[in-house]
Amino acid sequence: MMRRTRPIDLALPLVVVGVIAYGLLRAAYGSLPTLGYFAPVPLVALGFVEFVAARRVRAAVRHDPNARPMAAIVIARCVALGKASSLAGAALAGAACALLARTLPDAGNVTAAAHDARAGAFLLAACVLVAVAGLVLERAGIDPGSDERDRSGRR
Repeated sequence: MMRRTRPIDLALPLVVVGVIAYGLLRAAYGSLPTLGYFAPVPLVALGFVEFVAARRVRAAVRHDPNARPMAAIVIARCVALGKASSLAGAALAGAACALLARTLPDAGNVTAAAHDARAGAFLLAACVLVAVAGLVLERAGIDPGSDERDRSGRR
């Protein structure tokens, strides 16, 4: 049985990817092209789609009168998507933090570093959006009565 993703579970990929990305950026930042501001756009779109899906899944799981029914396998896939998105968003947030840590000290003196720092801030915001949307989507597919059954020892 898969357990819920806790925010503390997201700390490990954030830190590991952040440290690795920082090391790589320290070694090769000068040879990389500048980042575009449109790089985070697909992540923002994914985050919004996941919030919309979470709303629909939650309505189906709670049997709201106006909700369209969903197959159980679709709900399970949405829960898995939410779990994967939250972990991927945390890992990418680690890389964005590494980019900011590498570029912010030089942002006042180097134009490319200032540009990359702004792009990194947008990327970090998009990654946090995806991670939060993933957590919301994962929790939307959980039966609200399951906590009470788990506490009483019944399954």
